[in-house]
Amino acid sequence: MTVTRNIPPIFMFGFERSGTTLLSMITGAHPDLAVPLSVTGLWFVYGNKLGGYNHLGSAADIEKLIDDLLQEERIRLWDVEFTREEVLANLAGSSYGDVVGAFHRTYAQRKGKPWWGNLDIATLDNMEKVNRWFPDARFIHIVRDGRDVSLSHETMPYGASNTLECAQKWRERLYTNLKMGELLGDERYFVLRYEDLVLDPENSLRRMCEFMGLDYSQGMLEYPDMVGQKVPEDKKWLWPALDKPLQSSKCFGWKTKMDTKRRLVFEDEAGAMLKRLGYEVNGTASKNFLAHCYELWCFLGRGGRFRRLKKRFGFTHVSKLEKDWSTKKS
Repeated sequence: MTVTRNIPPIFMFGFERSGTTLLSMITGAHPDLAVPLSVTGLWFVYGNKLGGYNHLGSAADIEKLIDDLLQEERIRLWDVEFTREEVLANLAGSSYGDVVGAFHRTYAQRKGKPWWGNLDIATLDNMEKVNRWFPDARFIHIVRDGRDVSLSHETMPYGASNTLECAQKWRERLYTNLKMGELLGDERYFVLRYEDLVLDPENSLRRMCEFMGLDYSQGMLEYPDMVGQKVPEDKKWLWPALDKPLQSSKCFGWKTKMDTKRRLVFEDEAGAMLKRLGYEVNGTASKNFLAHCYELWCFLGRGGRFRRLKKRFGFTHVSKLEKDWSTKKS
């Protein structure tokens, strides 16, 4: 064990398809840090309905909350099982944050690790709640070139409906989060670019480990060995390359895969955020006729309107990720 001082809870997050799951695998491969599969907003869902548990006013209320959480699919998908008694043994107090911490400490204990981290894209919109539960928490925000994020959303059965919608959501949510990060300061908020992680992993991970208060471990780059253990078989199609070493081809794919009209629409909507994060933008290009037409189509189809219309007429939408996985398995 290399850690010699107290390490506060680590909360990792990012916009969907920005490398969040990859980050959780890499950090979870550190010998001193336990990071389970994402709970996809579960902590915030229960945090909003504590009235049903008498706001944890008694030991019985806390036990009922723990029992209900243990039955949740997202907890059952963790690669270890534990009981109410084990969680209670790791409970440091009677607040909701204490309950969340007890689940993670129990997981870390089962993994034989002293410290814990949490990966959940929902933290992007709920940093203030985490900060209230854990006043000493540290936040790692992974960002990725929004144009590649948009291309990845096109392969999914859910997510942003089109380029314009993705650009708007990406820009707005990152802007709010970066502002909150400025308030927390560099000691508690760390921005990691996906491209830096993939193209210069050792330097990126050394900086991140320094931020977390952990010694750097080369074993973090051996994360593919644990993917099969941590990711359920029926979820692997979401991240088909997750069990492979870092791939430079996953960076800046928009340069060859995104046509001009989509690029112009995205950059017109979120170019300032791209520049703020240090990404290349063609600042002199303006939208042409095709780009304006495509933008109108995106506007009309926002919120998944065209997907719902197709479904109403009996057309089944199968995403590229699902098709590729089906072909691979056949």
